[in-house]
Amino acid sequence: MSDMQAKTMTHRTAVLRSIFTACALVCVAHVAFPPLAYAYVDPSVMTYTIQALAGVAVALGAVAGVAFRRTRKVLMKALNIDENAGKEVEGDVHRTGAAWAEADCDEAGRTRSFAEAPDARYAKKKERSGKPLPWPKRIVVSLVASAFLAYTVFVVAPYEIVASNSSSLVFGLSDIWAPIAVGGIVITVCLALVLSIFRGKVFDVAVVLVVALGVCAYVQVMFLNTSLPTADGASVVWGDYTTATAVSAAVWIAVVAAFVGFAAYRSRLCRGVSVAIGACLIIVQSVAVASLFLTPQAADADTVAEASTEPLVVTEDGLYSVSSKENVIVFILDKFDTFEMEHLLDENPDLLDPFTGFTYFPDSTGSMVPTMFALPYLVTGELPQEGEEFTRYIDERYTRSTFLEDIAKQGYDVGIYSDSLGWGDIGELADKTVNIHPLGERRSSLDVEGAVGILYQCALYRDLPWVFKPPFWFYTDQVNDAMVVRDSDANGADTPYTMNDLRYYDMLANGGLKVEDGGAEGDFRLIHLNGSHEPYVMDENCQPAEGGESTRDEQSIGALGIVEEYIGQLKEKGLYENSTIIVMADHGDWYVSKDPLTEPTSPLMLAKPAQSKEDSEKPCVISDMPVSHADLFPTVIDAVGGDGSKYGSTMFEIDDKDRARYYYMTTTDHSEGYVNEIIEFEIDGPMSDFDNWHLTGRKWYYDSKNYTK
Repeated sequence: MSDMQAKTMTHRTAVLRSIFTACALVCVAHVAFPPLAYAYVDPSVMTYTIQALAGVAVALGAVAGVAFRRTRKVLMKALNIDENAGKEVEGDVHRTGAAWAEADCDEAGRTRSFAEAPDARYAKKKERSGKPLPWPKRIVVSLVASAFLAYTVFVVAPYEIVASNSSSLVFGLSDIWAPIAVGGIVITVCLALVLSIFRGKVFDVAVVLVVALGVCAYVQVMFLNTSLPTADGASVVWGDYTTATAVSAAVWIAVVAAFVGFAAYRSRLCRGVSVAIGACLIIVQSVAVASLFLTPQAADADTVAEASTEPLVVTEDGLYSVSSKENVIVFILDKFDTFEMEHLLDENPDLLDPFTGFTYFPDSTGSMVPTMFALPYLVTGELPQEGEEFTRYIDERYTRSTFLEDIAKQGYDVGIYSDSLGWGDIGELADKTVNIHPLGERRSSLDVEGAVGILYQCALYRDLPWVFKPPFWFYTDQVNDAMVVRDSDANGADTPYTMNDLRYYDMLANGGLKVEDGGAEGDFRLIHLNGSHEPYVMDENCQPAEGGESTRDEQSIGALGIVEEYIGQLKEKGLYENSTIIVMADHGDWYVSKDPLTEPTSPLMLAKPAQSKEDSEKPCVISDMPVSHADLFPTVIDAVGGDGSKYGSTMFEIDDKDRARYYYMTTTDHSEGYVNEIIEFEIDGPMSDFDNWHLTGRKWYYDSKNYTK
C-alpha cells in the first residue's frame, strides 16, 4: 500500500470513528437528559441520586475511553494501516562502533542478552519498590486520602443534613458552609501530616485504611441507614435495631479487611487503587454538594419573602414583653396529653391551684400530627380540603389564612414563637407579626464553634456504623440551640427563637416580663415550648435534671411551672384579670405508625378569659364540654374584640355534648419509602371512649422524601 493510499485510508477511518463517536454521544445524551419533570425533591434524596448518577458517569467514561482506544487499534490492524506512514520517526536504538562487536549483537541490532532484559527490568523495579516514597510524594498521597475521608464525613454530611432539614433549622447552608469547609480543610491537613510521617509498607497500609473508612462511611449513608430513627427527641430503643447493627458491622469489617488484606499483599498497587477510588468519590460527592447550593430551597434554610432578599427568621423579639392594656397569651406545651394531666392530678390534686380563673377541659381533641402539621394549623386554622392535593395545602395554608390578619386588624401586636412553622410561605406572616423578620446582622447570631461542633456530632451519627451511633444521637432542638448566639438584648430582636424550656424559664424568672405602653390595643403571643416532649431534661422545679435525665411526669410538672411563673408575674403587675390565657398542646401522645390509632389521644386544654378580678381569683374549674383545636380560633378572635362567630363558638360557649369533632392522623410506612397517609377520624362522643372514634374514609397522600419547601 502506497503512502498516499495509507493516508487516504487513515483519513476515512478517522471520519468513520468521528461519526461513530458522535452517534454514541447522542445516545448517551438522550438517556442522560430526559424531558423535565416538575416536582419538589428532598435535597437528601437528590444528593444520593446525583451521587449514583455521577458515579455511573465516571465509570462509563473510563470504560468508553478504553473501548474507543481498543477499537481504534483493532481497526488500524484490520485495515493494515500504519499510523507512522509518511511521518518522520526515530529508528531503533543500537550500539555503534567498536562496542558493536563487543556487545555480541544480532543482525537486528539487539544484544543477545535481550531475552534476559525483562528479568533485569523486574530486578530494577523490585529495587525501586523497596525504597520508600520521598516525603513530597507521601504528603500528596496523604492529602488525597485524607481529603476523601474528611470531605465525606465532615463536609458532605453536614451540608446534606442542613439542606434536607431546612424547614426545622434556624440557620441554612448560606450560613454554615464556610466554617464547615474550613473545618474540613483543617482536618484534611492534620490527618495528612500524620499519615506522611509513616514510611514504606506501613504508610501504604495507613493510606489504604483511611480510604477504606471513607468508603465504609459512604456505603453506610447510601445503603445502611434506611431505618435510622428520626431526630425528634424521643428515646431510641437501640435493641430494636439489632439486625441493622449486625449488617452494618459486617459490611464495615468486610470492606476494611478487603482493603487492608489487599494492601498487605500488593501494598503499592492497593495504595494507587485506593487513592484513585477516593479521588473519584470526591468528584461524585462534589456533584451532589453542588446540587444543594443550586437548589432554590437549599440556598437558604429560611423562606425568603418575595418582597425582600433577606432571609426571614422567627426571632425572640417581644417574647418577654406584655401590653399594659390587654393580652391574649397562648402557651403550646408540646405533646402534653390530657391522660398525662389526669395522672398528674391523681398524684398531685393541688397542681392547678395557681391557675385561678381557669377552666380545665379534659374532653379535648386535637387537629393534626405531628408538630410540623399541628403548629401551622394552630397559626392558620387551615385544614386540607376534600379532594385537594396535600402538597397544595402545605403550599397555600399560610396564604389563604386570615386568622392572624383578623387579630392584627383589632390593633394587636402579634408574636409567634416556634421553630416548627414548617414549609409554606411564612413571608405571609412577616407583615402580621412583630418577631418574624430578617436579623440585623445574621452572621453575628451564628455560634460558629457551636454550629460546627453539633453538625460534626450529627455527621458522625449519620455516617458511623450502627454500633457507634448511640453516643452521637441528637435531636433538632439541640442543633438549633447550639447554633445560636444569644442576644444580650432582652427583647431578642436579633436572636432566633429556639425551643429551650430551661433557658426560657431562666430568662423569665430572672429577667421578668417587661410591660410596654405602645400604641397597640394589646399583645397576642403564641409561645411554643417543649412541654412533655422528649428528651426529658427538666425536673419539676424547672431546673436541669440531675444527671441530665428526668421523667415525663417531672418534666410535665416543670412545664406547668413555667406557665405558673408567667401568670404569677401577670398577677404581680395587675395584668392578670385583663388577660386571656390558653394553655394547650399541639397534639397528645403520638408515635410513628403505619396503622390507624387504636386508642384515644388528647391534647391538654386549659383556658381563662379576660374577666373581673373576683372571677380571676376563683379556683380552676373542670368542664365536661367537648372542645377541640378548632375552638382556639373563635376564642382568640372574640378575646381581641373581633367577630369570633366567623370561626365558630368559643370554648366557653359550647353547650352541645354531641358535637362532632375531627382529627387528622398521619400514618407513615417507611417500608414503602417515606409515603405518609393523612386519614380523618370523626369523634362523635367523649374522646376517652375509642368506640366514638370512626374513620370517615377521607385521606390524603404525602411523600415527605419527595417534597420539601
